[in-house]
Amino acid sequence: MKIMLCNDDGIEAEGINVLYNCLAEKHEVFVIAPEREMSGSGASITTKRPLFPKKIKENFVAVNGTPVDCVHLGLHELCPFKPDLLLSGINFGANMAEDLLYSGTVNAAMEGREFSVPSIAVSAAAFLQPGSTGKTQPNFISAGKITYDIVEKFHLLKTDPKITLNLNVPNLAYEEINEIVLTSLGSWGTRNPPHKETLTSGKDQFWITHRSKIPNNNENTDIETLTRGAVSVTPIGPRFLVGDYSKELNVWLSSFN
Repeated sequence: MKIMLCNDDGIEAEGINVLYNCLAEKHEVFVIAPEREMSGSGASITTKRPLFPKKIKENFVAVNGTPVDCVHLGLHELCPFKPDLLLSGINFGANMAEDLLYSGTVNAAMEGREFSVPSIAVSAAAFLQPGSTGKTQPNFISAGKITYDIVEKFHLLKTDPKITLNLNVPNLAYEEINEIVLTSLGSWGTRNPPHKETLTSGKDQFWITHRSKIPNNNENTDIETLTRGAVSVTPIGPRFLVGDYSKELNVWLSSFN
């Protein structure tokens, strides 16, 4: 299989290099990724300055842009083949629920829809499973092996290539993971307000922080699935909530006519 690989953690990140090594022995893989970390860049693209690709080594190209820039440039110009599959990752940390809107990893994968290239966003959780001890570090090896397993059977999947699979892998040893589950998006809940600090100069600075309280999630959601140590696979697409609220919106819009 011909695979184009990108990420948002940068071309030197451990995750993308682990994934390349997992796939390159059997598949033809081309890597194009930001020259530096671009986490949280979402679906942003660069339009006000030029992009300069730089060959790092064989099959590896870095770009002074966003993850979406890399995919756009790769599919249009730089990838030496038309890929059968676009992979984005392995991201440092899970990408689930509302965070998909901010994720450079997920939005880079979704950029493949323009060329109808099937895509998978791959993320490795960095939180501990209940009852576990140790560091909150993602297990890139497990995530790479799970991705390899999915790629090996990807030809059996018949679905719209405009749909991206959002894959999240728990930070467990590969041998401890025994379930891959189709999930829906959960919810992390409301973000904390910005944290303000006043510097000695009298100038205020603000920090954006994560959530302190997470609501209960259904067992079929990505969050709960990963929490119990299973792999979460969520199909996502560019239509977002189109159709979900059509009845209510039609009633509202009829008031204008």
